[in-house]
Amino acid sequence: MIQKSILLGFLITHFEYTLRLIGRRKFLGLFTASLVSVTIPAAEGYFNTQKLQLTRLDLEIGGKAVLIVDTHLHSFEKIHEKLLEIIIDKEPDIIMLGGDLIDEYTPDIELLSGFLSSLDSKWKVAVLGNHEYWSGNASSVISLLRKKGFVVLKDSFIHTPFGRIYGVDWRDDRKYNSLVAEGIVLTHDPNAASGISGKCLVLSGHTHGGVVIGGATLYSNSSYTRGLYKLRDGGMLYVSRGLGQIFPIRFTSPLELLIIE
Repeated sequence: MIQKSILLGFLITHFEYTLRLIGRRKFLGLFTASLVSVTIPAAEGYFNTQKLQLTRLDLEIGGKAVLIVDTHLHSFEKIHEKLLEIIIDKEPDIIMLGGDLIDEYTPDIELLSGFLSSLDSKWKVAVLGNHEYWSGNASSVISLLRKKGFVVLKDSFIHTPFGRIYGVDWRDDRKYNSLVAEGIVLTHDPNAASGISGKCLVLSGHTHGGVVIGGATLYSNSSYTRGLYKLRDGGMLYVSRGLGQIFPIRFTSPLELLIIE
């Protein structure tokens, strides 16, 4: 208690000294500027959680595909209604789920059930992300996905009219086996692309687009941050910014729905 009183007294004294040193008006100006410098980015970050952008890749895969990744469903909001309306309108031939549909803060897995029920396509495939595992709900999510008609790929592949579709399962150590592939490779973690070769398209998420300003990456949790990358042997990687987040803020990174035709 004595230490707290001493600290409080020191802070009050220091505050009064600062006011005398720079003047009340200048102090209020600096305080306001600091507040604005924090408030504006925060407001933009929240706005980006409600802003949905469509990205189209023309790759002639023989049909229309959509990539849904990083929804982090906590509730069903207007942005999810808009997302589903767009997907239904596009009538995709294949729907691919790239993981992190839920996380540790998803209140009820039935929330995901309702979302999946609205996704209709002849071909539906999925991989899991880190948060399905970290939430302890991986088994329940797999069962639900299969119930809703999705093929869950765990280091395996299926044959489709669009070629082979591989699924690379999440690894906590983020060290993946080498893979030679032709077709589409679905993986939550873009770091897996470092070990993938062959004429293929790798689709991933996980980064939420990082923080990129003026073309410079200020923060990323992966080797690849967002957008299209060339890989060896003519392969390509696309890292989606995703469709959700754990906390309601996304700096420099609006939501993204990827459409491939």
